[in-house]
Amino acid sequence: MTWADLNSVLPGKITGTLKKAIPALGRKLRGFDDPEAVLTAAETRSSSPVRITRGEKLSSALVGLYPCGEGAGYAGGIASAAVDGIRVAEAVMMNDV
Repeated sequence: MTWADLNSVLPGKITGTLKKAIPALGRKLRGFDDPEAVLTAAETRSSSPVRITRGEKLSSALVGLYPCGEGAGYAGGIASAAVDGIRVAEAVMMNDV
């Protein structure tokens, strides 16, 4: 892990949004905005607010992209993300990718 001031590595639009969003999440998820909390990459303790759509064979509109798990909007925790990952891995094998 490398410590960095996000203001020096991300555009102002993103850091400004984070400055508003983190306290808002802190009001809903106790401790999320704790002054001692560390933000690592894009990982948070919340669920994805978006879903990358996928078709019957679990692929997206982009050839070769198989969205899965919590970040893609198909799970709500580590166990369901693992199960979704297995389903998508099986779909990839069946689709001969």
